[in-house]
Order: sequence, then structure tokens, then C-alpha cells
Amino acid sequence: MPLRQLPTVPTLNTSTDRLIVDFYEPALVAAQRYDRGVGYFTSNWLKLASTGMAVFAGNGGRARFVVSPHMSSEDWAALNQGDQAKTDQILYDHLETVVEDLPEALEVQTLSALAWMIADGLLDIRLALPRGDLDGDFHDKFGIFQENGGDSVAFHGSQNDSAKAFRNYESISVFYSWVDAREGLRVSEHQNRFEQLWNNRDPNVRVLNLPEAIRQRLVLFTDGAGRPYPKLPTKPLSDPKADKWSHQAEAMMKFIEAGNGVLEMATGTGKTRTALKIIGELQSRGEVDAIVVTMSGTDLLKQWHKTIIANTDLAVFCQFGRKKEASSYLTCRLPKVLLIARQQLQTVIPHLQDKDAERALLVCDEVHGMGSPSMVRDLTDQLSRFRYRLGLSATPEREYDQDGNAFIESEIGPVVFRFGLEKAIEKAILCSFDYTALNYTLSEEDRLVIRQIFKRHHAKRAAGEVSSDEALYRDIARVRKTTTEKIPPFEDFLQSNPELFKRCLIFVETAEFGRHVQQLLMRYRVPYHTYFEQDESQNLKRFAEGQLECLVSCHRLSEGIDIQSVQNIVLFASSRAKLETIQRLGRCLRTDPQNSSKRAHVLDFVDFSAQENESNENRSADIDRFQWFTKLSAITSDGGDIDEHA
Repeated sequence: MPLRQLPTVPTLNTSTDRLIVDFYEPALVAAQRYDRGVGYFTSNWLKLASTGMAVFAGNGGRARFVVSPHMSSEDWAALNQGDQAKTDQILYDHLETVVEDLPEALEVQTLSALAWMIADGLLDIRLALPRGDLDGDFHDKFGIFQENGGDSVAFHGSQNDSAKAFRNYESISVFYSWVDAREGLRVSEHQNRFEQLWNNRDPNVRVLNLPEAIRQRLVLFTDGAGRPYPKLPTKPLSDPKADKWSHQAEAMMKFIEAGNGVLEMATGTGKTRTALKIIGELQSRGEVDAIVVTMSGTDLLKQWHKTIIANTDLAVFCQFGRKKEASSYLTCRLPKVLLIARQQLQTVIPHLQDKDAERALLVCDEVHGMGSPSMVRDLTDQLSRFRYRLGLSATPEREYDQDGNAFIESEIGPVVFRFGLEKAIEKAILCSFDYTALNYTLSEEDRLVIRQIFKRHHAKRAAGEVSSDEALYRDIARVRKTTTEKIPPFEDFLQSNPELFKRCLIFVETAEFGRHVQQLLMRYRVPYHTYFEQDESQNLKRFAEGQLECLVSCHRLSEGIDIQSVQNIVLFASSRAKLETIQRLGRCLRTDPQNSSKRAHVLDFVDFSAQENESNENRSADIDRFQWFTKLSAITSDGGDIDEHA
């Protein structure tokens, strides 16, 4: 269908018209050239217009976009990858394989499709920055569709190229070159204006091609990934508070001196920042040109992805969730980083050649997870091939697991630097906190269950079966974590202290136990949501953005998630081992730039009574935790301003 067969309607809006179906797709199908100037571009627009874009590509169409440097870190990574693929045939071949079916790729693997469109020359993007008499943003929204025969359609209006723009009330005015002289003049003016911008001839707008924009790192992230350039210091170097973050430089030097090892650093003290310093230092020395960063959990991997994009010039590849880019990483010859789920390491690391491992750094975040039996089984003698191996954790030691600890020390290295909670609170890197312990006593039914656990344990041992103390303590702890005897004192506290359930995380052992807690929250009108295995990660995002005040969760929030506004935590479920407790405590101790006077609060449950038939070691778990929390909560900071080095 040629452009002349489009309905010549003067305006379209999102309320009464289907802009994609009624306008964009038929125009793309008819056109061979599409020029677009737009303030905000996201790859989601390609997904919405996938049918029309696929036909446009099949017809040999070429698109040129002038956009503002405001975009998501994921879209920026795709543009980087597409630009690299122009000169990296192996990477280009991989992208081409991914998008063999372009309509499906645009809908399912949109970022890979975007990268391929850049690499293949189908889409050319340039970034616009106002200058001279203009000091704001490039905020225009206009476009021109053109046939080879000369007919053209121009449009101008309020709509950006994003999915959200189709949920807003937006409108566009449309002009057709063949209707009359005035319409034709409007189309020509938009064409001329675009050419002025594209060729960098507008005196008040600087337009950069993609390679130059990437080199200068001019993108401004719209998803909270952070600034793409170092922030200039605002304090004189002689400021006595400047040594607040000196432990990061010390940790970097300790690691580089050792060549491999673990940094044991409290949550919120800058493990990720320190890892980036190490990456930068090793790159500047010419020691490494390939990085592998691994951890467990999609939320944490996405967090790392945003940070890597914002702070390095590395080619970024992902192997987690629906992203399968490890093969591209292995063949890419540019400085690169692979973000990979821990569970997928055994499918990738064996394919890394020894000569490449000799110039590579392995970063294991939450390194204690690397000692699991499956990691020991699948990766023994594999990780030590990396010239540099870096482990990061607030709690690197695995309790009751000598094999796992030995594997971590052998394959990654020993602890080479420590910076604990006490030092972090003293230096005001983490905030001080108040501690409340609510007393509870196990019911007779609970005690009966514990006696049965002991009987089974001793019976197995008497029969010569394997029954570890770790399993015994874990089973007893589960009784304590799920006893409903904690509910009455909690209700009394909730009724008297409703203010402590704002910016609050409540940790429970199971969703079933969580329902008891939810009933009380509803009774006392505390707005909350849940974040269990079956819940969408959108709940966590809404909580992070302040749309939810209280979140009831279990294990999924124990590691790595950085939400600075969390001020209160409730520990219905506390393990005997400190690892999980320290991780959860770290969720509320981060300083908050929006709340300089923040002081956190920890609500715990402690059985102060001596329990019959429990070993002294297990009986004291609650008391030990109570004493540790009490001592830690007495520490006060020496002051200091909040900054962004963590």
C-alpha cells in the first residue's frame, strides 16, 4: 500500500485512535525512509510497532533517529553492542542468528533486535544536545515517512517513542505532501529541519553520531542507573571526612597485591564500588581485558548491569533470565564483561580458553553462595584458571560447611580485607539503630515437635545413618521461626507503634506464616504488600520507589538489594547462623540522602527461657543474637555527611 492510500486525517490522538495500527504501521509498510526527531526513545516502541518495522526492514527501508541522551541503561547497552558489531563480524553473526525471524525478535528479544538493526545499518541513531542559546533538553517530537517515488508524510505532536506514550493522552498533527501546496510546504519544512539537525548544522543543537556519543559517555540514564561519568569532588581533599571511604582504596590495594581473595565488607560499605575500582585499576595497568561477574538472583544481576553500564566502557553481555549472550561474550575481541547467574557458570566457564582466562578477572558477589555442593561438584579446578579472582561478601564463611569453605578458599582465595558493621557504623557509612526484642515462649505443641526432632536425630545416628548437627539445628530453628507464639506480642507492639511500619521490611519464614502477619496488618490498617516467590518483582520496584510502605517477604530480600529508604525491619525468622541475619540487618542500615537524620529500628523475637531437651548451643541462639544486637545498637557514629561512594 503506497503512502497516498493512507487516510488523510489531520490529527490523531491516543484516546480515540490506535496510533500504531492506524498510522505508524501502515506508514512503515509503505515507506522506504523514516526520519524521526524525538525527545525520549525506548526499545519498547520497537516492540509495539514490530509488524510495521519488520516489513519496513524487508522492503530495504532505512531509519534515522535524532534523540535526546535520555534513555534506559538496557537500551544504551544495546546501542553499544550494535555499534561494536559493525566491526566485530563474530558478534554481528551472533546478533543476526538471534534475529533471523525479525518480527518475533522485535517482540521477544527486543534489545538484541535493536542492536542488530544498528549493526546492519537499518537504524542509525544520533544524540542531540542543546547548546548556544538553548540550555535545556532536545524535546521535539516529529517525523517524516518517505517513499522512493517522492511522496512523504510528516507528523508533529506530543508523543515520545515509548510504551508509556501510548498510555498517556497524546496527539499528533499529520501533513501529506500530495494534498495541496500548503501541506507540501509543511512536509518540506519538517524534512529540511531534520536534515539540519542530522548534519549538525543547527547552531543551537549539537548532534553526535553514535560512536562519538558512546566514546564521550553522554547518555543520561532514565532508570536510576546513575551518572555515566564520575562526580567531581565537592569537598577539599584536606577535609578530615575525606577518609570516610578510604577503606575502599585500601581494599583495592590489598586485593591487587594478593592477586586473588575475598573482601569481607559490611553491606552498604561499597563492595560494588570497590570492585569497579579494581576493574578500572587492572584495566589501566593492562592486566585484564575480560571480566566475568557472577551472583544469584535476577534483581541483583540487573542492579549490577546498570552499575557496569554507568561506570565502564566495556562491552556488556548478559547470561541470566531470558538473556543468552554468553556465546557472544566468548567470541567478542573487545574489552568486555559477562554478567552471569551463578547457576549457569558450569555451562560457560569450561568453554573459556586458558589464554583468555590468563587476562580475565572473575568477580563473585555474595561469594558464600559459591560454596554450595553443586558449585563444588561442577567447578572444582575451573575458577582457579582465572588470573584474578575476587570474592565479595558481608559474610563469606559458610557455617557447618567445611567443604564449601575449602572450595571458596582454594578456587577464589582467602579473606584479604575486612571492614565490618562496627567500623561502618562508627564512620557513619551505615546508620545507627534502635533494637527491640519481644519475648515469646514456645508452646507445649512446639516443644513436642522439638522433642520429636531430637528423637529422629538420635535414632538415625544409632542406626548408622548420616544426621548432621547442621540439619538438627535447622529443623529446630524452623519450629522457632514459625511458632505462632510470636503473634500476640507482635500485635501489642504493632498497636502501640504503628509509625515503625513505614519504610518497613517484615521477614517471615513461609508465606503461610506470613498470612498471620498480614491479618494483623490489615486489622490495624497498615498498608502492605507481599514479595514471595510467586509475586512479581514489580512489588519490589514499587516499594523501592516509595509507592508501598511495608513489604512482607522471606529469603528473596536477604542479599544485595539496595533500597536506601528502608528504615525498619521485623525479624520473625532469624537463623542461628549470623549470615542471613547480617544480610537482613543491612537492608535497613544504609544511609539515605533524602533522610540525613535516619536512625533505623530492628524488631526481634527472643525466647529468654531455658528450653528442655535443647543443647546448650541451640538454646543460646536467641540469647546470643540478643546480646550481639544489643552491643551493636549501642554504637554511635562519629558524624559525617552522606555521599555517593557506597
